[in-house]
Amino acid sequence: MGNVSIDLSLVNIWASWFDFKKGKVHNPEKEAFVYNLEARLFDIYNILNNGDYRHGTYKLFTVCDNKRREIAVANIRDRIIHRLVYNYLVKIYDKTFIFDVWSNRHGKGLLEAVNRAQKFLKAYPDKFIWRADIKKFFDNVDQDNLIKILSLKIKEAKALDLLKIIIASYQVERERERERERERERVKLVCRS
Repeated sequence: MGNVSIDLSLVNIWASWFDFKKGKVHNPEKEAFVYNLEARLFDIYNILNNGDYRHGTYKLFTVCDNKRREIAVANIRDRIIHRLVYNYLVKIYDKTFIFDVWSNRHGKGLLEAVNRAQKFLKAYPDKFIWRADIKKFFDNVDQDNLIKILSLKIKEAKALDLLKIIIASYQVERERERERERERERVKLVCRS
C-alpha cells in the first residue's frame, strides 16, 4: 500500500483538470483559467515537480440552505491539485472502507445512499436510520494526528509533503479569517467611540 507513487506527470494533471471540471458551472474564474489552460496546467506541473507549490488562499462565504454553513473554496489551480491528490488517495484508501461509506467514492453518492437506506427501512420496518453531521468537523481535526495516520499508509515523501501543504492551508485560512473578524470588531469599536 505504501509503495504507490503519486503521479505528477503532465498527463495526470490534464486528467485531474478533466475530473475537476465535470459538472462545474461556467463562471469568470473558470473562464479566465481556461483562457490560458495549457500554460496554467504546465505551471502546475512545474511547481509540483520542482517542489515550489504553495497553496493559495480560500474564498470564504456563508450559505443558508437548511442550516447556516461557512464554506471555504480554494482557487481552481489548488482544486485541480486537490483532485490529483484525491485520485492518488483513492488508490490507497478506497478498498479499506466498508461498503456503506458513500461520500466521494466512485459509483456512490447521495442518491445511491438514499436508495440503500430505503432498502434497509423496507427490510427492517421497526428500525430507524440516524443521519448525523459533525459541526465544524474540519475546523477541529488535529492536523498532526491526521498526518500521522496518513503516514501509516503513505510512505512517499513527495506525496506526504503535498498532503501537509494542503492540510495546513485550511488552518492558515481559518486563522486569517479569525484575524479579519477581530479587525472588523476593532473597527466597529473605534467607529463607535
